[in-house]
Amino acid sequence: MSERGAPPEAVSERGAPPEVWSRIDELGRWLDGSDGLVLGVDFDGTLAPIADDHREPTLDPSAHGALRALAAVPSIHLAVVSGRSRADLTARVGVDGAVYAGNHGLELVTDDGAAVHSEAAGLGPTVRRACDELDDRLGDISGCVIERKGVTATVHFRRVHDDAVPEVTSTVEEVASAVDGIRVTAGKRVRELRPAVQWDKGETMRLLRESAPDGWRTMYVGDDTTDEDAFRAIRPDGIGVYVADDGDGDGDRRTETAASDRLGGQSDVVRLLVWLADRIDSRSSAAGATDAREAVLATVVDREPFTRVRSSPSTA
Repeated sequence: MSERGAPPEAVSERGAPPEVWSRIDELGRWLDGSDGLVLGVDFDGTLAPIADDHREPTLDPSAHGALRALAAVPSIHLAVVSGRSRADLTARVGVDGAVYAGNHGLELVTDDGAAVHSEAAGLGPTVRRACDELDDRLGDISGCVIERKGVTATVHFRRVHDDAVPEVTSTVEEVASAVDGIRVTAGKRVRELRPAVQWDKGETMRLLRESAPDGWRTMYVGDDTTDEDAFRAIRPDGIGVYVADDGDGDGDRRTETAASDRLGGQSDVVRLLVWLADRIDSRSSAAGATDAREAVLATVVDREPFTRVRSSPSTA
């Protein structure tokens, strides 16, 4: 058994992290040795299946119920961390008591208010100009969609014919490289335009972990390459759970990941979330846990480098 404060050691073959369920008892003891859990969860490919149309994914009732159960446990700080805009993310999830980290954490929403990364907000007009040029250059490619998300943008090419994909990706790189203040990241059949600021899902998880009381532990569950930032950020004391592809068409069953554990596919995520809620709630008696969580929800949007904004942003 690992020492207090450290996660159970993951032992894997051929470089792949072990299945969570193969050492679930050890994971339970790790949780039992804590005062609470900071839990970050990705949306697309994790909470909801990936779809050809980015507008389609929704939470099924079991996933929504699992999130409500987690948010109801005083000694769990739940965060939904996604590349979607905060307006899109909160509308799709709709669970009170959680932190919503949209645009890879550049936007935060809690029950107490909303905030945006100050430097990223200043680069919003630059992202919009890049989108205008991409509209002109990629508008004739069937299936290519440019999603404007305020401080970031996503170029979707899941429905683009394979022969045209290189043109899409090279054009995105060319446009971004000609503009100061923008960087490109890759995801599952997407390219994302982001402000060139030092912030990502990993920095978001660090912020949430630092906002939690002493004695709390950290876990992150995600499926995409952008989730690797979060897996790395919570090491060595946290547990990262990589969700393998179970049929979204990308064949993403990578063995090189910073996660310590894995799930066999997106369809297994709800089972893990329900187990976490039951395990922690069954022994949750830490005095002041509710007050501690409320303090986090009330103050995280006021932390550097964020600035409070109105709660209903435009994604134009």
